[in-house]
Amino acid sequence: MTYHLSSNAILSTVHALAALQALSCSDDERAVLAPVLCRQRSGVLALMIRNAFAEVMLKLGPLVRDTSLDGEAGDTAAGFTEADAAPDADMWAELLTPESFTTTRHGIVRRAIEQCVAFTALSTWCAASASEGAVTVSENFASLASGWHRTVMSALSPDIYPAIRHEG
Repeated sequence: MTYHLSSNAILSTVHALAALQALSCSDDERAVLAPVLCRQRSGVLALMIRNAFAEVMLKLGPLVRDTSLDGEAGDTAAGFTEADAAPDADMWAELLTPESFTTTRHGIVRRAIEQCVAFTALSTWCAASASEGAVTVSENFASLASGWHRTVMSALSPDIYPAIRHEG
């Protein structure tokens, strides 16, 4: 099954998750998250989301038959994105899926992949900060990303669903 992800949809999720976290964290941690909520940094976040998508696809390993970062070829670098622009990137992955999956189940798997990408991007953002609160927030987001990764892996696991099909 091919799952198409929108970088803008994931960017909205990143903003929402950062805002939610900022409501209940310390001032140091809030200072790390404040730039994420600044719309002028959407271009930087969009690039981080693309990088997080690549990381998630690599972690899914043998379940990924094919993938694309907005048509980016393997031998070319990512295109430049203006810091205040966030053009929607069409990121997709063709994954091996159980034969028993219904259309609605595919939607849930896509959403889980989006969550994994969003939390991975947030973890990377926070890890890059020099703030004292950055480590705690980064570790929390990394843990959540890892949980979503395990969710996707178990949802697609041949151990749970022995009849895996190859689709286009």
